[in-house]
Amino acid sequence: MSLTRLLTVLGVFFSRVGGVLRPSPVDLAQIWDAQTLVSFSVSQLDAFGAISSGDCPYLSRAIRCGSRGPKALRERKRSLVWRLIESYLAEEAFLARRQAVSMMRHVWSNYELRAFGKDELRPVSGTGANNWGGIGQTLVDALDTLWLMDFKEEFHRAALWVEQSLSFSKDLNVNLFETSIRHLGGLLSAFALSGRRGLLSKAKDLGNRLIKAFPVDANGRKANIMSGAKSMGVDAKSIGAKFQKLLNQAGLPSEVVDSVLGKGALLSEQMQPSLPSSDINLGSGETKNLAGFISLAEAYVPVEWKYLTALTSNCTYSAAQDQVLHAINRTLNLEDHGLAMIMLTPLGHVFPSPQNRVSLGSRGDSFYEYLLKEAVFAKNQSYSLDPLPKKLWSSFRAKLPELFAEAQRVTRPPGPRWPQKTENASIHRGHGGSLGGWFESWKDAPSPWLFLKEITPQHTVPKMDHLICFLPGAIALQVFHSEEKSQMDLQLAHRLVQTCVHMYWRTVSDLAPEITRFNLHGLVDDAGSMHNILRPETIESLFLLWRTTKRQVYRNWGQRMLCAFYRTKTRFGFASLENVNGMPTQRRDSMPSFFLAETLKYLFLLFSEDSVLPLEDFVLSTEAHPMPILGQNGLGSWPCKGPRPNSMTSGAARSEPTAKAPSTGNLSPPATTPPVSESKRLCDSKRREELQEQIREAERNLQKLRREYGTCVSDPACWQSGYTFENCCFPAPRGNMQCWDVEFTYARCCR
Repeated sequence: MSLTRLLTVLGVFFSRVGGVLRPSPVDLAQIWDAQTLVSFSVSQLDAFGAISSGDCPYLSRAIRCGSRGPKALRERKRSLVWRLIESYLAEEAFLARRQAVSMMRHVWSNYELRAFGKDELRPVSGTGANNWGGIGQTLVDALDTLWLMDFKEEFHRAALWVEQSLSFSKDLNVNLFETSIRHLGGLLSAFALSGRRGLLSKAKDLGNRLIKAFPVDANGRKANIMSGAKSMGVDAKSIGAKFQKLLNQAGLPSEVVDSVLGKGALLSEQMQPSLPSSDINLGSGETKNLAGFISLAEAYVPVEWKYLTALTSNCTYSAAQDQVLHAINRTLNLEDHGLAMIMLTPLGHVFPSPQNRVSLGSRGDSFYEYLLKEAVFAKNQSYSLDPLPKKLWSSFRAKLPELFAEAQRVTRPPGPRWPQKTENASIHRGHGGSLGGWFESWKDAPSPWLFLKEITPQHTVPKMDHLICFLPGAIALQVFHSEEKSQMDLQLAHRLVQTCVHMYWRTVSDLAPEITRFNLHGLVDDAGSMHNILRPETIESLFLLWRTTKRQVYRNWGQRMLCAFYRTKTRFGFASLENVNGMPTQRRDSMPSFFLAETLKYLFLLFSEDSVLPLEDFVLSTEAHPMPILGQNGLGSWPCKGPRPNSMTSGAARSEPTAKAPSTGNLSPPATTPPVSESKRLCDSKRREELQEQIREAERNLQKLRREYGTCVSDPACWQSGYTFENCCFPAPRGNMQCWDVEFTYARCCR
């Protein structure tokens, strides 16, 4: 909605309000920007008009309204009007917070009655389900939400069940990542808030079981390693680096080096660690990778494990995380590249699959989120923790613009605007907010849309997972903890969260689908991903942006989303939607535990005072579990003083300072290197010659590629916005994968 149109609407509205000193539309525009004004609901605008005329807003208890006579109106100064409006908005925040609490009460009372101790409550049928193996997932995940919302009796009943009835000693295969963020994180945050030692004991028990999935065992020894090969007498590392550079210039994957030089030939004498397994049996400790690869996001979960280290002084937990991050950095060179593929081999290399891609959505999101949050966790004692996460976050931010894409907004969306039938009315798509009295639609946001694309080795994908909506909040969190408040970063975060919230406003239900695509017309459907499973990422970003900027628009958007989530209410809970543009009765009998752990918690915190959970003292995990920042809330100094791994080594940090190795008697290695035989020298010389010939052959192939493709004629329409044939089509056949999308492909532009 343009500012002129908005002021016209407000002018008509306020012309109905009596009083000499009422705020005019121009006055409102001086207080709030156009986007904030259009985000207010009808009831809020009505309240502003009532306040200005000396009347009491409907259902408000915050405003003391005196006489409505002309004298009283003349004495109501403009500054007083704005103070009263601020009081009214504070009261609305209180009511929104109370609504979030009532939603939690509705869910938890039914969970206690019908599914207590079960993994999930089914909101449509009202039954419990142990679809995660019967380890109380919803109960553990929701503990800190109960505490923050002041459900203390319910919290202690649930905590008692954890201490007395929850057992992880069972033959059960669990996902390492999900169990770490939901159960381990849930237990640790509940202990941090309540101080119940039994919760910490359960967390330690679970941690000792899960640590077996990492490259270090429970005693801190490396468990899954591969010896590096050392070419005797041959500088394999320097030769391999040169050969790798040539292969990269030719557009060939790094796995070719292994096929030519043999696995480990590019390594020094150091040991090569593996990444953690995706799944582990809690009873036997047996590990496996069910999909054959490791997801980038699942490999690295530092906040929970490092907080457990700070509580127990067992540095094995944090050493495992450090080792994983350094392994990924070494194999993918993240300090330079900033971005990584989402599917990795157990050794940390890129997994060969046409489905592999660079994405901040599924399988990639929390890796980047945790780079920042680990730095926040350690900010008071960064000198004693590994500096690599902060470096990689900076590198990620530097490369992030490579994923930015824009889509223009059209005045009228293409195609028919087909109505959706409900029990009460026929609601047109994109006007779901009318149920809550909001004017704003997806067409009212400033154009163009900013979103984050995905990149595959062949082309770019103009789609954005809802999971990516964590990013605006992460950028705001970085600004919050920075000494200099970057307005450019806040503007970037605002543009991204604007795209996220309008994923909601363009649907009938006012709830976003799992995936949204973009084309020349702006936001469009992803036909196979129109469901909504009550995800929290956009609410999380609104909360962090509100805490950082205090801009009213973020609470306005959050209030509308609160109403949309409330409309998914069932007799027993809140249900996921089969299709956000479908009939309200098309619900899934599913309510994930993160709806309690994250969505309701962030809604509550968005409308709460800062003191309820100060961000100066806590960092929220990817599952929204608050962990005390080092040096805050009684959390002492970092207990691990051992050497940290660097980008060229793979050993995990030890729990104790390095000591002189004890004498091993006759088992000690000889002090001098044994003489090298003549046959061995001849073999090494032959190996050197072979490597050098392979390098010469690679150089010849590179020149051949230049001759073949350097004179290629392509469609000149391809080259715009700084992209050139040289950048996008050479070296063949891969080229620069940032160049290609659905319209411009390698085949069209380079053949």
